[in-house]
Amino acid sequence: MHDADIRKILHEVEMKRICTLDPSSRVIDELGIFEGKFRIDVAVVNGHLHGYEIKSAEDTLMRLASQQAAYNQVFDKLTLVADEHHVEQALKVVPPWWGLILAGVRNGVPYVEEIWTPRLNPDVDAYAICQLLWREEALKVLSARKLSAGLWSSKRSILWKTLAENLELADLKEIVRDTLKGRENWRDGVPKRKRRSSGKRKRKKIPAVKFDIKNYLV
Repeated sequence: MHDADIRKILHEVEMKRICTLDPSSRVIDELGIFEGKFRIDVAVVNGHLHGYEIKSAEDTLMRLASQQAAYNQVFDKLTLVADEHHVEQALKVVPPWWGLILAGVRNGVPYVEEIWTPRLNPDVDAYAICQLLWREEALKVLSARKLSAGLWSSKRSILWKTLAENLELADLKEIVRDTLKGRENWRDGVPKRKRRSSGKRKRKKIPAVKFDIKNYLV
């Protein structure tokens, strides 16, 4: 399946299910972390910050290691949404607490199917979480807690560092989630991924794969 097809069915099935269970959930496409150096395909904000990384049939898993290292510092939960061609390799490289959703086509109809449910991330980093806040948002939090003295002209990195050093991780997580859910002036639309080539290129034909989860269960 192509990226756009997986994203579409993920929204129609998984995101719809989540928002039905918790209408306060907010779904954000292409959420940037570490000042935009990384962007996770889909993020869900409710009682947790849950990231979904898509790997289509046209992708490889070469970047997944560096993406994992970044995502693991920020998200409470993470799920890899992988085309069936990637599942065997994905099982070898993703952390055991990541979730896994299989994306495929059955009888000509696209589908997603959860293979493993994600568990809570044991290694969220306070400073990395703070970087999700814009400068004005970080100052507002510091001011409310009487921690903003002498910081009004400081760089964002100083504000984030002050928050990380003075607030409990659980409080930071809640503040960031509430801020993301309440943020109104998000960018318009979703930025397009950069093309590797300016010329037109035929899509690679992906051979059919029959995936059977029984082969991977112990």
